[in-house]
Amino acid sequence: MPRIILPSISPDDRELAVTDQNLKYLRDVLRVSRGDEVIVLDGHGLALKTCVRETGKKHILLEVRGRCPIDTESPLHLMLIQGLLKGDRMDLVIQKATELGVREIFPVVTERSQVRFSRKLEHWKRVAEEAARQSGRLLVPVVHDVCKMQDMFDSLEDESVRIIFSESEKKGFNPPSSISSSFVYYMVGPEGGFTDKEVQWAKEFGFICAGLGKRKRILRAETASISGAVLLQFLFGDL
Repeated sequence: MPRIILPSISPDDRELAVTDQNLKYLRDVLRVSRGDEVIVLDGHGLALKTCVRETGKKHILLEVRGRCPIDTESPLHLMLIQGLLKGDRMDLVIQKATELGVREIFPVVTERSQVRFSRKLEHWKRVAEEAARQSGRLLVPVVHDVCKMQDMFDSLEDESVRIIFSESEKKGFNPPSSISSSFVYYMVGPEGGFTDKEVQWAKEFGFICAGLGKRKRILRAETASISGAVLLQFLFGDL
């Protein structure tokens, strides 16, 4: 059943008017017609089952039939702290992290970030929204605004597991047999990785340092971000 995301919906809605990009998607891509069913999500946990009542050039009217139970979210509240990447590599990381169940993404400026400032927040949010829709997720990850590492550290959940992946760490990831919190942060650096100073700083804020590969294999930043999500979801989530 096709899905669209409308953040403004509420459980009391009886009719929804679809416009803009969602209109183009339903009309031009899926070519829906009267009577077709569509799931509408708000991206925060609400899902409504609807039926196309009317199609037009400027809008499509959906009749709300009721709430739609969807259980696609991992029990792991996984949060990625990502050093800013060049070009469209951030898009790739956000897309794949969304598909793998990451709940929040923190783009951070690091000493080796080659991008010092970005106005791409709204673009990244659209990437996450599209990836959530395509992968059948109930929730759209929260993509935070670009911040400095200090500001990010100050916003961490008190009761959380914290991991920083660093190519300078000789030991591979040796996870505990269980975790005491469903909140897990994992940090991945930009091209060139984290500096020793940044790794030490993260340790002072309770991060466990781990490598990805015991034979010093060097992963591209985007590969490390995706691999980290897979590894953590396998160990503590639902993969």
